Amino acid sequence: MATKLHIFTGLTPAPFQSSPSSSSSILCVVKKPLSTSFFGAGGVEVLKLSAMRIAKPVRGGGALGARMNLFDRFARVVKSYANAVISSFEDPEKILEQAVLEMNDDLTKMRQATAQVLASQKRLENKYKAAEQASEEWYRKAQLALQKGEEDLAREALKRRKSYA
Repeated sequence: MATKLHIFTGLTPAPFQSSPSSSSSILCVVKKPLSTSFFGAGGVEVLKLSAMRIAKPVRGGGALGARMNLFDRFARVVKSYANAVISSFEDPEKILEQAVLEMNDDLTKMRQATAQVLASQKRLENKYKAAEQASEEWYRKAQLALQKGEEDLAREALKRRKSYA
């Protein structure tokens, strides 16, 4: 409301408190020179704004609000001094050296992780090749069993081949 009056008139209104009986219309005194004044020196224009409901402006809340405001201001001052002290201890050269050391540590860790991944990949490839060879071996055994006429042994060899495949 105060910002709307400021936009329309160019002036900020005086602080007010609305009563429960005047919730439908509000009288607001704005210091603005009148164009048609009896004495020609300007006067006070009274604006009546109707059909608006305005709650009481929220203030500091008495002693509690003032206390909270005081603590907030004190906390802000303490934070600013703490930031100033930390800033005075900072040395850009030392900070860059520390960053380079941390990056070198990260690089070493990444190289170790890469080596572990490559070793794991190699182990899996070797297991795959061994399983493939075992599968081919059981297939040859199944063929040999069929050539000799032993179907039971051939079925068992094919079952084992399937487990390796």
